Amino acid sequence: MILFCFIVNKQGRIRLRRNYQHVQEKERELRDTAVINKCLMRSKKQCNFFSHDNMTVVYKMFTTLTLICGTTKDENELAIQELLNVFMDCIATYFQHVSELDIVYNIERVYIILDELIANGCVAYTSKERALVPLQLIDAGS
Repeated sequence: MILFCFIVNKQGRIRLRRNYQHVQEKERELRDTAVINKCLMRSKKQCNFFSHDNMTVVYKMFTTLTLICGTTKDENELAIQELLNVFMDCIATYFQHVSELDIVYNIERVYIILDELIANGCVAYTSKERALVPLQLIDAGS
């Protein structure tokens, strides 16, 4: 099960956050800060997943943004890494060139894409075309 998903910039500012498991606010802030710092401090030669407390953290760096997912220990790390690739491909397809400003100014559309891919902590769809259908319908209606 996926516990949380973030998009952070190089400075460690969270640009998108979705939690799929309830955690007390203070505990969540400590966990989020520790996970983000670990991801941003790792070198490019290191593996894109690691253990942290009772979870596995999978991350993927794209230009100035880092996508981070925390999962239970029994989740397949490579499948989650591929899910992060699909998520970024969807964002890149919709916005043409992904930048931090696209995420900031169109956050509701990014959440729509994420919610199409992940539902209640479980992978719902892995098809880029299927994940973009709600946005295409919204754009067609406006």
